[in-house]
Amino acid sequence: MSNLIVRIFGGFGVGGVLSVLILAFGVDPSADIDVREIMFSLLGNMITGAYFSVASMVFKIEEWSMMKQTVIHYTASLLILFPVFTWLTGWIAVEPAQLLAGLGIFTGIYVFNWLGWYLYYKQIEKKMNESIRNKS
Repeated sequence: MSNLIVRIFGGFGVGGVLSVLILAFGVDPSADIDVREIMFSLLGNMITGAYFSVASMVFKIEEWSMMKQTVIHYTASLLILFPVFTWLTGWIAVEPAQLLAGLGIFTGIYVFNWLGWYLYYKQIEKKMNESIRNKS
């Protein structure tokens, strides 16, 4: 339970720091920004950080296949993060064309990220197997 709490608050921290960095370096200082918009974006970043910190635990369940882990993680990501990205923060407009484009971009980034980690761990697996072969 304490690991879960540490992950949640760690994710909040990462999301908060990213928000501050975006505000400091990514926003025109002369821009007229509503404080509520900043608050909702900050909250959205914090929820996203906490979500990804906790959701990665799905990949530690060794009894599940990689396919099951991926499907559950992707589905949970859609069900939790898409409402954050649309209704809470307004990062994706709640109109059919924008929702579809947002879903496509979200899925594309998810697949690209997943593939990158998969290939990374395949490389580690290959090196470990070579190391074992060389020792015997």
